[in-house]
This record gives sequence, structure tokens and C-alpha cells, in this order.
Amino acid sequence: MKWPVTSIGKLCVPTGQRDPTASPDSPFRYIDIASVDKDAKRITAALEMQGAEAPSRARKEVRAGDVLVSTVRPNLNAVALVPEDLDGQIASTGFCVLRADKKIAEGKFIFYRCLTSEFVSSLVSQMRGANYPAVSDGVVKRAEIPFPAPREQRRIVELLEQADGLRRQRAEADQLADRILPALFHKMFGDPATNPKGWPLEPLGKLTKVQCGYAFKSDDFVADGVLLVRISNLVDGAVRISEGSAFLPRDFYERHETFRLALGDLLIALSGATTGKLARYDVENVQALLNQRVGRFLVRAAPRSVLDYLEVLLQSPYARNLITMEMQGGGQPNLAPRELESLAVPRPPDNLLNEFGAYTTTFRHLARQSESSEKNLEDLFATMLHRAFTGELTAKWREAHLKELLAEMEQQARLLRATGGKN
Repeated sequence: MKWPVTSIGKLCVPTGQRDPTASPDSPFRYIDIASVDKDAKRITAALEMQGAEAPSRARKEVRAGDVLVSTVRPNLNAVALVPEDLDGQIASTGFCVLRADKKIAEGKFIFYRCLTSEFVSSLVSQMRGANYPAVSDGVVKRAEIPFPAPREQRRIVELLEQADGLRRQRAEADQLADRILPALFHKMFGDPATNPKGWPLEPLGKLTKVQCGYAFKSDDFVADGVLLVRISNLVDGAVRISEGSAFLPRDFYERHETFRLALGDLLIALSGATTGKLARYDVENVQALLNQRVGRFLVRAAPRSVLDYLEVLLQSPYARNLITMEMQGGGQPNLAPRELESLAVPRPPDNLLNEFGAYTTTFRHLARQSESSEKNLEDLFATMLHRAFTGELTAKWREAHLKELLAEMEQQARLLRATGGKN
């Protein structure tokens, strides 16, 4: 279905400005660029201040339902809808404020258009400035938008809100899962700072040995081969392969057997700004070797489930404080394995370690499912955004795709609730 195309500005009405300093004693809430979560596409932290405190950029008055588009670094796509509780407040001049003409356009229809790759590309192609790339309000308002009838706009918005809602549910489920394991740890083992269960304190080195990786040379790096796990690969508790990852010749895997990584290995950064950061090696079907600035915990006098225990323990404020005190160096902090092994940690009995390990195995399985679901949902939403503005978002297509993902979400929600209920 082909729709007429117009510019976004022609679907909007003029907006106004207000200088908060004219009422120095009146409080207001200020929305700056940092207030917008560019991933969630929401305003998350509007600042409360008095008129006398208003910065010079606090000038644009906003209304509930307005679409804010950051004109600074538009490639980051910092876009958000103004919620009801910010009606009449002030936004930075770093935003273009789009207020739909309700006679002809839906505000959320404009909002979703501003999330499309086509819209972002149109702004990026007109950015000016190297250190502070930006576009003008005029560039935003001249961006093209397909223009169906208001009734069709409402139908499209309804479908996109359903898909967007699934993404938000997925994010909320992930946040819940992140909180469950620390809560379960506290219930089973208590706060390690006070050790209310009275577990004996033992040097970490009695439970595990901390093995450093090998100092492989950058001259040995190749375009494809054995993955070299460096600190930069430790991301959000897991090992990630990115464009900047380093690889070694395949024969190195045989030559350096001591430094081979196995699934489930617990790793720790031993130098740099992220010293003490933990990650699990969970990359299947990939041969990998350990770099010198990353340590691996090798189990000694404990069941292997002690790694699950240490993974949570070493992220607690108690352990983080101990690790910080053991760090050496100023501008480039580092942590020696022997110092890490000297940390005194509570030592619960093996049966509790194994029980906790069983729970964490379930959660790691859930996390892998979650990643797959998240990718499916993001792909679905991107496809729906594209189809929404090309006239291809039909009811038939929606039924074929949303039902399947709704069922997947419900299945994972049941698993999450069942697992959470154990703690």
C-alpha cells in the first residue's frame, strides 16, 4: 500500500519557549540530553531546580505527548515521548520538540517514525561539526514521513505498542533475574561482611587457585583463529566476541594447553580500570586461550559449585572493598593472583554450595533463553517499524509473528516465576 509522503514538520504545530529565570523562585523540572535513556526511549531523570538555577539551554516548554528528538549526536537516536507528569516543564534547546497536529496526526505515529533507521540516516547525513556533531530543528522537521489517514495511523501505533510492550516485558524480566541470585545468596549464606551464619573464614586460595594467562604477542595476531580472551572481552558477566577481538594461529591451541579455556570457567580482570570484573566463559564451539591480564579460578579443595558461590560473593560490597585494598598501582591498578588468593572469605558447607550451584545453572540456562528471546523481539520490532511506514504491516502478518513470541514470553515468565519462588 503506497501512502503520500510529507515532512514531519507539516504534521506538527508550533511550540513555544519559556525562560525559567524570569521566575527565579518557581520550581520546575528540566529535561536535558542526559535525561533520555537512548535505549529505552524514555525520559528517566528530569532534574528538579529553581528558576534561578536554570541553565541557558533550558528554554523549550513541552507538553504531554510531545516527541523530543535530540539534535546533538543524532546517530545515538535519543528520542522520547513527554509523559503526563512532565506536562508544562522545560526541555533543553538541544531537543527538537515535535507536537502533533491532532487533527491530522497521531503523536505516537511520529514518535515511532523517529525510531526508524531511515529517519536516523536522514539526520546523520546532514550532521555538522566534528567534535560536537549536530543538526538543526529544521533538518528534523524536513525529514520525510509516510502519511496515511489518522485511522490507519492509530492502527499502526496499536500494533507497534504491542511489540514495544513485549520488549519492555523482556527487559523487566531480565532485571528481575539479575536481582534473584544475589537475594538467594543472602538468604542461604548471609551477608559476607557480618557472616551471620558463622561460616569459618578461609583464604580464597584454599578453595581455588588464580591462574594468570599467557603474554601472547600482538605480532602473532591473525584475522581468524583461536580467540584470545582479553579484558575487553569481559562484558556484562560473560565473554563476548566483538570486532576488536584478537585471534591467534590455530596451532597455538595445541602449543599452549595450560591456557585453554573450558565452558563454565570463571574469569577475573587483573588490571586496568575494570580490575576485579568477573565473567563466565560460555562461548560454545570456540577454541580460546587466556591472556596474561585475565585470571581464571581453578578449583582446589571444594566442589566445582564453589565457582557459582564466588561469582556472587566477589561482586558483593564486602569483597569489592577487600579487592580494592589489595590493588597495586595508581593510574594503572592491578591485582596480583597471590593477593587475591589471600582474601578471607566465608566457607559454607559443600551441600549448600552444591544447592546454590544448581540454582545458578538454572539461571544461566534462563539467561541464554533470554538472549535468544531478546534478539527475536528486537528483530521483530525493527521489522515492524520498517513495515509500518511502507504499508506492509497487515493484520495477517501480525498474527503470524506476534502469537509465537507471546507464547515464548509466557513460557519464560513461568520459568522465571518458578525459579524465583525457590528463594
